[in-house]
Amino acid sequence: MKAKMILVFKILLGVVLLFGLYVLSAILYAQFTDYKPKAEEDAISLIPKEKLSNLEKDTLVFYNWNIGYAGLGKESDFFYDGGKMVRSSKEVTAKNLSGILATLQSWKNDADFIHIQEIDRGSKRSYYHDQFQEAFVTLGNFKAVFGKNYDVNYVPIPILHPMGKVLGGIATFYKYQDVGTPVKYAFPSNFSWPKGLFFLDRCFVKHRFNLKNGKQLVVINTHNSAYDGGTLKKQEMAYFKKFIVDEYKNGNYVIVGGDWNQIPPGYSPLNANSDYEEMPIPSDFIEKNWIFAFDGKTPSNRKVDRPYVKSETYTTVIDFYLLSPNIELLEVNGLQNDFEFSDHQPVKMVCKLKY
Repeated sequence: MKAKMILVFKILLGVVLLFGLYVLSAILYAQFTDYKPKAEEDAISLIPKEKLSNLEKDTLVFYNWNIGYAGLGKESDFFYDGGKMVRSSKEVTAKNLSGILATLQSWKNDADFIHIQEIDRGSKRSYYHDQFQEAFVTLGNFKAVFGKNYDVNYVPIPILHPMGKVLGGIATFYKYQDVGTPVKYAFPSNFSWPKGLFFLDRCFVKHRFNLKNGKQLVVINTHNSAYDGGTLKKQEMAYFKKFIVDEYKNGNYVIVGGDWNQIPPGYSPLNANSDYEEMPIPSDFIEKNWIFAFDGKTPSNRKVDRPYVKSETYTTVIDFYLLSPNIELLEVNGLQNDFEFSDHQPVKMVCKLKY
């Protein structure tokens, strides 16, 4: 009996040591290969064959969509949100990507700007598709700009089914000639070590366009932190505010669109009886003559602790726009698709520049 107990102890000790070695090796590998974005750097651009025109319109159509790397459609849950799945099956992911590209195709004629978040360029979770390139080909006559915010060679969790390699970011597509090279700004926030080695390096990308009145339109695509309890969001928003306010003080027009991972001021959650705690942007974040443009009746995001069930799954609004006071909001609508292809639904916004 004693010999058997010693054997069991040795086996357990071996398992613990192997586990510890695995964790240590994963951390060391991540440390030495860690992507460290610069505070400011040029974003990656793809130029269409057709010549881009100057921006001379005053009424503009925007679309925004976090596509969830084509891995978080209605059938999916996600382990980090209380679910079980690490990635969807290859067939479901292909279905989602096909639906996403078809949706982009349907926006080609009326869209002036399209903001996308969580678009992959070579990740295990999305079967190594270059979704950015595929979206560029689908849209045809749009310039495509990519801001990398997730570049980890090996994410070691979950232990038995690790996420592995992830390479993704945010993308902006537009029809007009911009000024200079779009710039990616890294938010000065991150999770503590070693957790921060395996998470996104949050960023926003800024685009400039000359206008007929001599001013500039500044378009920003953003994807703010999640899973942070609000601490990182506060840092990001304080950093962010200076950029947008300074642009407006210089006489420019500012439009921000993206996945803010927080609800806009004035939004009342649709699931009033839920115990899910929302993180709101403070009502005094910015002067009141700025406009938070959102559709409070159509959810833009769902909780992914389980597959989507209409009228049961928790939904909210965290995808929206912010417009400077010299821009008039004409309409903003969430586009209902029952979360078929992503855990987010698109949001369309139409605005008019005041000259």
